[in-house]
Amino acid sequence: MSENLVSRANFLRALLFTPPALLSGAPGGITLVKNGSSPYRIALSPQAGPSERRAADELQRFLGEMSGARLPVLAGVPELDGPLIIVGAGPLSERRGFQAPAGENSRIATVGGDLIIAGGRQRGTMYGVYAFLDKLGCRWFAKDVSRVPRRRTITLAALDEIHAPGFEYREPFFTEAFDKDWAARNRTNGEHSLLDASTGGKVSYYPFVHSFLELIPPEKYFKEHPEYFSLVGGRRRDTKGQLCLTNTAVARLAVERVREWIRLHPEATIFSVSQNDWEGWCECDNCRRVEEEEGGAHSGPLLRFVNTVAEQIEKSNPDKLIDTLAYWYTETPPAKVRPRPNVRIRLCPIGVCEAHPYENCDRSAYFIQNLKRWAAITNQIYIWHYNTNFSHYLIPFPDYDELLADIPLYKRNGVVGLFMQGAYARGGGGEDAELRSYVMARLLWNPAVDAREDIREFHEAYYGPAAKTMLAWFDLKHREVRRGQHMWVFEHTTAGYLPPDLLVDGRKLMNKALGEAATEPQRQRIRKAMLSIDYVETRRAQEFFVDGGVYGPRDPEGLKKRFAALVANARSFGMERLSEWITIEDDEKRFTQATKPVALVTLEDANVRIDVAPDLTARVIRMIDKRTGTDVLRRPDSGERTYPDTAGIATLLQPDYVGAGITVRWTLAQRSAARLDFTGTAENGLQLRRSLTLEDSKLRTATECENTGTAPVHAVLQSRADFAPPNRESDIGIAYKQRNGEMFEKIFFKPGLETSGNVFQYGPERPDSEWRALHGSSGLALVNGFPNAQAGRTQSAYTIRWQSSVTLAVWSPETTLLPGEKLVLESDFWVERR
Repeated sequence: MSENLVSRANFLRALLFTPPALLSGAPGGITLVKNGSSPYRIALSPQAGPSERRAADELQRFLGEMSGARLPVLAGVPELDGPLIIVGAGPLSERRGFQAPAGENSRIATVGGDLIIAGGRQRGTMYGVYAFLDKLGCRWFAKDVSRVPRRRTITLAALDEIHAPGFEYREPFFTEAFDKDWAARNRTNGEHSLLDASTGGKVSYYPFVHSFLELIPPEKYFKEHPEYFSLVGGRRRDTKGQLCLTNTAVARLAVERVREWIRLHPEATIFSVSQNDWEGWCECDNCRRVEEEEGGAHSGPLLRFVNTVAEQIEKSNPDKLIDTLAYWYTETPPAKVRPRPNVRIRLCPIGVCEAHPYENCDRSAYFIQNLKRWAAITNQIYIWHYNTNFSHYLIPFPDYDELLADIPLYKRNGVVGLFMQGAYARGGGGEDAELRSYVMARLLWNPAVDAREDIREFHEAYYGPAAKTMLAWFDLKHREVRRGQHMWVFEHTTAGYLPPDLLVDGRKLMNKALGEAATEPQRQRIRKAMLSIDYVETRRAQEFFVDGGVYGPRDPEGLKKRFAALVANARSFGMERLSEWITIEDDEKRFTQATKPVALVTLEDANVRIDVAPDLTARVIRMIDKRTGTDVLRRPDSGERTYPDTAGIATLLQPDYVGAGITVRWTLAQRSAARLDFTGTAENGLQLRRSLTLEDSKLRTATECENTGTAPVHAVLQSRADFAPPNRESDIGIAYKQRNGEMFEKIFFKPGLETSGNVFQYGPERPDSEWRALHGSSGLALVNGFPNAQAGRTQSAYTIRWQSSVTLAVWSPETTLLPGEKLVLESDFWVERR
């Protein structure tokens, strides 16, 4: 195995040493510096590598800053008399009977009157120097904030210590953690850090992740070999799909491709053979058969395929590793197949609650089960951990209770590497990014470190005299989520876990901190932290309300000024993105549309009121059951990506079952007391007609698209409704009679299950002409009826995260419309009490 991955033997060896205390003036110790003067020289082996030379220079620099004594560095001298600080293994250390550990491990020992710091040549000695400086009190909190204590005299007790990293792979994936010096000094070794040969390199990937499109490029193979790609909905997919993992030709080509990657990227340690970042797994008979053999797990075909590739790569390149994902639909482990020794499983807890330690939260119980099941079948687990709100980088994300508990949890369960994904855009600026990166680095090196003390030290260095007040803001956020609030990394809401009065209190604290800060850089850091409150309040001000016949924000003009100020402030700190997916410039373009009031039209009888927004995809935004006063449709949050054109009831046009929606511009063509008629033109040229009719308290919808052009057009219609109960209780579910005559009813969530899900129903298991979204506590149900002949498949989705909701979707069959042909989908909705 490559030296930059720590072996298990070295971990075990490190456990045999208990580091003694570092004492000032202890009997039998050595005095490196006395009253700013030192007789010691720093000696480098003739075989010293780049990182060892850096280690000697760094030791010289920081000992000088601490004490005023500048120790000379002597390089390449095979024999020297003491007193010496010997950096790196070689003749000088060997003559003193010193044996250095390998890999990233290091040993720090006093031998006679000398101090020896040595470890593995690649990075171990360098890490040993930083471990020594850490013991002397040096800290590197952020790129521009550090602490080097002033000590005119430095005396050590006799010592002999082994230092080993808690994990072989350590990557805080925040922009603020990429700096070379910061990463080296905090002993991280991830792919995206700007580490180079002078720092001993890093754990290098190629490609980093989601590699199926690079492994078997569809532009090269799909035309001649569509069977290489996943079968979804009866059709092979060259986009928005995966690979057919049971096809032996795909495995053969994958091995050839990985070998080519190894030849082109010899610096890489790990090569990714991993699924694309979407669904679309293969539904062919062979892949389904393997899934059944593996207990129904989608990870079964994937891991068998990855093992096949890894076995061949091991024969030609035994020093290289293969990485794959246990992510999204592959997170559940297979029943039979086991990862080969040269396979790293990157387990991705993307659906857990980040407010609480995973073991203490019923929303995360499913992941603890998956972690333990993977740990039972492999000792080579990596974790892809999530550490920010990817929809809103600036929203307060108080996850330190979880973070401080779960990095040690991973260690206890045999995890050997962690990738900690946060806000990684150029310019950085994610909420709390500097503190989060620092605490992660400390825990990744030593999961047993006192991270709460690290948090206190960071605040004192970063905010100066305002540290106590900024810590009060830190504690205030965490006290709120400890009261039972939950928090998610893809929470498309505006931090519902933070009540408005908390934001008011937070602003008061930060204003107080501004008055306490001693320097302009400290005040700038506080102003940057205050952006998180500005951001939440601005996004919440975008919320739409119904006011007569208009649906829009309360103060559109004031909102524009507030958003412009927010963006200008973010840019002043160098930020280029406020979320993972779009730039600030795109955010500005979307903002105008996302705050524009729209007109409503209403259908109403004695039992139900239906409000429709023609300019929002002819969407039903409210369906109010007058008997209970309840709006049964999910009310979207102003933080959602396509807000306000989301949720409710709509019929969408798509190119196929897995493609993105096609934009349709709708016009209200005719209106009567009980019916609304719309016409629409799609961006691909199809012409649409849509009617909404209120009849016997049922909303009847009919949508027709016609190809009025001269060329065939592929199309599918999707009718969808988002049901939300009147409170956040989690007893939501669905019920229906299947086409095979069997009854199906399911409550979606209980501890041990995931907090969201998405299932397509095919063939005989599809609902027979109608189905219900249920809420047990209120007894309310939204019923969706449709003609069986028009339904190619159905889809149910649910979440109990920021709010409880159930989505019922009915899809027409995929169709190629010839010129003059039409596609029709009818779908009815009504409210029942059970």
